[in-house]
Amino acid sequence: MIGLGKKDEDGKQVRIEHRGKYTRASRTGGVAVRAEEKVGPVNLTANSSKGLRASTRVANGTRMALQNGRFQLIGRWRAGPLGFNLSKTGVSASVKNRAGTFNFLKPQYSSFKFAGVQLRGKKAAQLQVIYLLITAAVVLLAFMARAAIYLLWLSALPVLFVWDLLVGFVQGMRDA
Repeated sequence: MIGLGKKDEDGKQVRIEHRGKYTRASRTGGVAVRAEEKVGPVNLTANSSKGLRASTRVANGTRMALQNGRFQLIGRWRAGPLGFNLSKTGVSASVKNRAGTFNFLKPQYSSFKFAGVQLRGKKAAQLQVIYLLITAAVVLLAFMARAAIYLLWLSALPVLFVWDLLVGFVQGMRDA
C-alpha cells in the first residue's frame, strides 16, 4: 500500500487526525474521549471507543491488562535491530534495517521504503527478502576477503621468519 497524502516539512507522511490531551479524532477511527487515573501500581483507563482497562507493568517491556473483562498480556522487546512482540494475535519477530522492517513470523506486516515510497504487506516482504539476501551476500564477501587477507598474512609469517634467520646468519658471518 502506497501512502499518499499530506507530508510534513521533513517529507514524512502525516496522519489526518487531531490528538488532544484527552481526545483523539481521526479519519478512520472517529472521535474518542479518554480519562486516566493511576491507583497504586494499576493504571485505570476509560475510553469511549475501547471501553474500560486496568493495566500494570509486570516487567521491563511487559504489560498485563484487563480490558472489558478480557485478559491481555502485551510485551515489546528490542535488542539492536531485532524486535520481539507478544500480543493477543500471537508473537512476532522482526528485524529493522535501512529499507524498513521485515517480520519473520508475519511477513504481511513487513514494510519497505525506497525513494520516498513506502510499501507494506506481501510486496514489501518480497523486497525485504531481496534486500536481506543482497546484504548477506555483501557481508559474506567482506568476511571472505578479510579472512583471505588474514590467511595470506599467516602463510607469509613462516617465510618472513626464515628470511629473518637467514639475514641474521649472513650478517653474523660477515661480522666474524
